[in-house]
Amino acid sequence: MELITVFNHEELRKLQTAVIVEMWDRVMGTGSGKRKFNAEFNPEEQETIKRLYKIFYKWHFGKVGGTGIPQKHQMTIQTYELTKRACNFFGMY
Repeated sequence: MELITVFNHEELRKLQTAVIVEMWDRVMGTGSGKRKFNAEFNPEEQETIKRLYKIFYKWHFGKVGGTGIPQKHQMTIQTYELTKRACNFFGMY
């Protein structure tokens, strides 16, 4: 069984997902950045982060200025925790 949690706009905004989008090319465009990414996250987490990056990109920069952070978005607690870890990783790079 998997518990899905719905996060509101304010909770999503506080996650600071824009840092992943803004730093993605800088981190993933360097050998040392990729190595650190591979060391920090296992392959399953890496695939999830790549999928989340595409979602966050749409929110912040997709189609003429982005769609904006939605009023509600659902994800598992594990995905939420992984998102926080990824935000910290990309923010510290």
